[in-house]
Amino acid sequence: MDKVKARMLKPWEKHKLKCMKRQLTNSVNCLHARIILLSRGGLNNRQIASGCGCTPSWVRQIIHRFNRGGIDAITWYPYYCARARPIKFFADIVEQLCEVALSPLKRLIGMTVWSLEKLREYLIAQKIIPSISLEWLRQLLRRCRVRWRHSKSWKDSDDPQFWPKYLRIRRVYGKRPAGGRRICVDEFGPLNLQPRHGKHYARIGHVDRHRATYSRKGGVRYMFGAYDMERDTLVGIFAAKKNWISFLAFLKWLRRGYRSGEVLHIVLDNAGYHLKAEVLDYAARHKIKFY
Repeated sequence: MDKVKARMLKPWEKHKLKCMKRQLTNSVNCLHARIILLSRGGLNNRQIASGCGCTPSWVRQIIHRFNRGGIDAITWYPYYCARARPIKFFADIVEQLCEVALSPLKRLIGMTVWSLEKLREYLIAQKIIPSISLEWLRQLLRRCRVRWRHSKSWKDSDDPQFWPKYLRIRRVYGKRPAGGRRICVDEFGPLNLQPRHGKHYARIGHVDRHRATYSRKGGVRYMFGAYDMERDTLVGIFAAKKNWISFLAFLKWLRRGYRSGEVLHIVLDNAGYHLKAEVLDYAARHKIKFY
């Protein structure tokens, strides 16, 4: 009886179950989430049944459902059982509705822009909601400040790992990792080194003029900048070239500004020299993680 236990939880499943546990308007989802979380906490089925006010057989049944089908198998939507009363859309349903409205359409329906009719048909087909009027759907989207956007083909990433990378960055931005620093890194340039008019007026009493054909013999420079989200500071250095050698020197300079025990979680773009073997080797040896 007590050998049935919930499987290992994924991070997003654990977060979803904690949200379901706090659903005061849906006591069924709250009970099911408590059962799964208590099972992962090490309690046996008899203890869970005693604490949740149900039978051990029902606890086993909920655990079996979760192990087979995940969270969807233990979620109960009250509006599917309602026939003669108005439908209520709770906060989690509205959040899921807005998430669908903001999703890229190429992967969902193969088109470039939503309409209210298309969105309603998709939500009903995916069993997110049983039914909804166009006017009520429009009001919900307006309350959540969701506006239609025509998506361009060049804006859609063809990287198969785009969404895992996106979610990984969102998790870093949402919560600071334990014992780490969140740093945003980018490069700026090329910058022209040229004199500015009127800077030494107080010293010599007049303004030097430069012809329109002034030759900039000083060359150009590139700035490597880093924004620390914890300190709320922006620092950087200048380099004559933008390549992996300059970027590696910038990483070494940045690493010296923090304690050796801290892990640097660096968010950067997809420039090719960021993935150079020498750069990745240095990052692995000096507690630097790239996002």
